[in-house]
Amino acid sequence: MLIEYKVKNFMSYKDEIVLSMVADKNRELAETNIFEHGNMRLLKTAAIFGANASGKTNLIESMNFLSHLMKSRMDVKESFSEIPNFRLDNESRKKPISYEISFFLDEQRHRYGLTLDKDGICEEWLYFVPKRQEACYFERKGNNITHIGTYFEDKKALDYIKPDSYRPFLYTLGQESIKQFQWAKLILRYLKFNIKSSNIPDAIFRQMIEEEIMDDTDEKTIYKEEIISILKDADVGISDLSVVKEVKSAEEKEMLSHIIGILQKQGQEGEFVEQNENYETLMHHLKYDDDKNQIGEERFPLKIESRGTVKLYALQYPLLNVLKRGGILLIDEIETSLHPLLCEKIINLFNNKSTNPKNAQLIFTTHNTLLMNPKLLRRDQILFTEKDQYGVSSLYSLYDIDLKVRNNFNYLNNYLSGRFGAIPYLGSFFINSEKLEDIADETKTE
Repeated sequence: MLIEYKVKNFMSYKDEIVLSMVADKNRELAETNIFEHGNMRLLKTAAIFGANASGKTNLIESMNFLSHLMKSRMDVKESFSEIPNFRLDNESRKKPISYEISFFLDEQRHRYGLTLDKDGICEEWLYFVPKRQEACYFERKGNNITHIGTYFEDKKALDYIKPDSYRPFLYTLGQESIKQFQWAKLILRYLKFNIKSSNIPDAIFRQMIEEEIMDDTDEKTIYKEEIISILKDADVGISDLSVVKEVKSAEEKEMLSHIIGILQKQGQEGEFVEQNENYETLMHHLKYDDDKNQIGEERFPLKIESRGTVKLYALQYPLLNVLKRGGILLIDEIETSLHPLLCEKIINLFNNKSTNPKNAQLIFTTHNTLLMNPKLLRRDQILFTEKDQYGVSSLYSLYDIDLKVRNNFNYLNNYLSGRFGAIPYLGSFFINSEKLEDIADETKTE
């Protein structure tokens, strides 16, 4: 479970920002939207609002970048050649990007951080709380391990295990070929797999779902019945679905292979996609006679369904995986092609103990102000990004704003009126009417 995330000098975040999943003391939606772990109360969801280009996506991308550093197939040297730090002043580009993430792994709290620049890893540290006091696993500066704690165990292993300039030392310790450090493997797996992004082409998620549905083993996570149930509940007119073998054209195979190749290069989930079989999803629609009597069904290929149906279908893969296995799901612009009521349902999947038994967490960005609803989100779950005149983004929560909240307090109206900040201040969108008349005259002449 994520406790706190910090990043500095990443894209528009020149100064350090803190995304905290620690619940404040208020009792708003306490029975549904928060959970207790150890002695902490943590949020299940966080919604990030803000104007276009205010830094919402940059926050999601910063977490993706950190997770990708732990992926084996990532081209690390290429990633370091042009790191995405703040570039709108003279000094920040010379400074490293800084990360720190605090999380629970089982019952123990961990704190991991690193800094990096174009030349590689500058600093790295890993701490955890075995009992009451925080203890150090290791600290690193450059390619030197500067401190080893008592829980590191086999210190002699450092005679032959050396830091790599372009790889986190945690990644090195967590490799299967190194047997001594089981704790490193568990922490690496958390950072590698528990931070899941939906920022992957729908075609990849669809293929993953199709392979899961066609899998006849007991090891699968996703089942056809639950996909159909969600589609029916979403009222998109689907009564059933089937997955059949598909003969793809050479162009389609080349396109899919290209997409997967890009994802593998970035270290994303595409590395787990098997291309041994090609499938196609057919959506079943009920068919009626002139008297409205049901007479059968018609099957349509998924590719001719509405964009919203395709999006919802593809989204089931990351959603069901994180809800069943735990972890953090990052969704940029959750409302894309989805109705606001459907977005609410997705958010409530995380706020429901029966559908979220592992206390998975959802962090999403959105422009949909209808989701700024006190019956759906607590004030500490509503976050804002705002960019100043110098191109620097900041992050703050609605709970940070000094408000006297009454029972009838309307978050939406107050936000749109500018009371919370984080809205665009729009100009007049001037269009030269004389030019428009000239163009119209030219069109008539033609």
